[in-house]
Amino acid sequence: MPESILTKARLFAREIGSGLHRTVWRPWSTGGQPMRGLIFVSDGKAEIVNGDEALSFEAPAVFWLSRSSGRRVVLDAGTTGYVAEIADDMVARAAGDFSETARLRFVIDSDHCLSLEPRHDAALTSSLATIVAELQTPQIGSEMMIIAQLRIILVTIMRLSGVEDPHSDKSGSGAYFLHQFRRLVEINFRAHWPISRYARLIGISHDRLHAICRRELRKTPKALVAERLAREAGLSLERSTLTIEQLSHSLGFRDPAHFSHFFKRMTGVTPGAFRKMMARAASDGAAASPANFGDWP
Repeated sequence: MPESILTKARLFAREIGSGLHRTVWRPWSTGGQPMRGLIFVSDGKAEIVNGDEALSFEAPAVFWLSRSSGRRVVLDAGTTGYVAEIADDMVARAAGDFSETARLRFVIDSDHCLSLEPRHDAALTSSLATIVAELQTPQIGSEMMIIAQLRIILVTIMRLSGVEDPHSDKSGSGAYFLHQFRRLVEINFRAHWPISRYARLIGISHDRLHAICRRELRKTPKALVAERLAREAGLSLERSTLTIEQLSHSLGFRDPAHFSHFFKRMTGVTPGAFRKMMARAASDGAAASPANFGDWP
């Protein structure tokens, strides 16, 4: 596989051939970077082993690993499908900036073993085959194509997981209100809303929202919004051609100096220094944005 695409994209994928013997796949994680795992079995049987625990599943099925490290996949003879390992920054780009992104992030942060209907089997086969082809033979727009196919895979997993069910009933649970807060932040983080406005729309007090976030994520609502804004700023500095002044306005900052102060406070470097650092990293074939930019919330 072309090293430039693999290093830059931080996504590894290959097709599982119909081998004559039982085989073991171990994640390719390097450098301690957080990675997600995906095992898609179109025919045959596979087993996920984590320490002393093992979970077997038969085709057609897909297994999403919220963290690939420490796992191994045992494939029976004759099994076909795909295995992939995906860096958090790639997952964040595929998740995008939609009202459903918070729900999708909730799915991404959990393990899922899902049986597939024929139409889902065909959709995942098509998307994974396209990703492998783009990795093997890079073309103009390969990275865009990979992100698009990865988004299709993640949305398919989200739909199959039924994750909306726990939040469909307004039971007053902390998980429900946290989900609503994350959904609103995804839509409105550029607007620099006060936390009280988020709380009012969710239907709880500022203090209760603060308590829920501290309990569930060990962070304040204000810190979570700031981290989401900083992640978007980092991705934009790395990938967009906008000037820092233009970028600051696109992120809702009226004053570029205020944006620079905010970004340095959040990351430890100025926007200009960060952009130069990312440019050098790209030219050297190093990993792109720091992993924490893909971890919100």
